[in-house]
Amino acid sequence: MDRDQERAARREGTKEEHLREEREEYLRGREGVRDEEELRVQRTEEELRAGTREREAGEVRVRKDVRTDREQISVPTRHEEVSVERVPVEGREASEAEIGEDEVTMPVTEDEVVVEKRPVVKEEIRIRKDAVQDEEVVEEDVRREEIDVEDATATRRRRAGETAATAHPEGRAEEERPGREETGRDEGVLDKAKRKLQGQ
Repeated sequence: MDRDQERAARREGTKEEHLREEREEYLRGREGVRDEEELRVQRTEEELRAGTREREAGEVRVRKDVRTDREQISVPTRHEEVSVERVPVEGREASEAEIGEDEVTMPVTEDEVVVEKRPVVKEEIRIRKDAVQDEEVVEEDVRREEIDVEDATATRRRRAGETAATAHPEGRAEEERPGREETGRDEGVLDKAKRKLQGQ
């Protein structure tokens, strides 16, 4: 029976330890982490950073089309022309052999225009890309946390029998200001935290 009670007590102790660890882990994960000496509050804000990435802004298209034009050029040519001249001859005798049928040919020449077409490179189109440095201003909303500490503690020392309304009425406005440090009086935990945050 004693062993069973001891085991049950051990199990209960382990369960309590586990719950305590979970609670501490939960408190550590919260925004404000508090221990006996100080309260830590993290302030977060967004920082604006800008970079660049490459994207296609368009394209350059170069296309060649064929167009037909009629062109005229002048070509010098030469040709032969035939002229016939009859010259009378007198006093000359001809033999029997020279009389008969005969035919004589003489070639006549002329220049003929020959047209030849050949491709000739007349122009070159050069397209080049240059990187140009520029600057562009961007605007974006960023969020940041603001921390406002309101001290609502009543831990100031008062003389016995005095209330907050009767004790030092002339200094009451000064006391009610949040986070105001007064010499010779005790500070609350929030006062310490606020002074630390203001000092950062």
